[in-house]
Amino acid sequence: MMKVSDTDSGSGQVMAYINDPQGRLCDWGFPRIECYGVRLPLDYQGDIPDLMTLTTIPEAEYLVFEHGPFNYEQENRSIEEQVEKAMAEFDFTETGYSYDTTTPGRIVYFYFNPERFWKYIRPVRKVSD
Repeated sequence: MMKVSDTDSGSGQVMAYINDPQGRLCDWGFPRIECYGVRLPLDYQGDIPDLMTLTTIPEAEYLVFEHGPFNYEQENRSIEEQVEKAMAEFDFTETGYSYDTTTPGRIVYFYFNPERFWKYIRPVRKVSD
C-alpha cells in the first residue's frame, strides 16, 4: 500500500471512470462506469474486501491536468470548473493524439487534495504517426 508521502499518491485512494461499452454515457461523451478504490502494487496478494474487485489497469499514455493548492471552502467549485474547462478546450491540433474514449478498460481518474492539488488524468491515444 502506498504512503501519504509518496509522490502523487493521494493516500492511494482513487475515484475514477472506466471506459465500458455497457456503461452510462457521461457528459464527456463516452460510456463509463464509476469506481472507487486504492492503487496497489502489481504483485499484491492480500485480501480483497467484499463488494470490491481487483482490476489491473493496462499501461497506457495519459494527459494530466493539474491545479496547485487551493482553499477548499472558498475555491473548490471554481477550481473544478477551471480544470474541466481546460480539459474541454485542450487543443490536440498537431499533437497526433486525442482523448481515448473508446478503448474498454481505459481509466479516467482524479486525485483531490486541496492542500496539494486537484489533478485529472485522462487517457489519450495516438491518432497519427
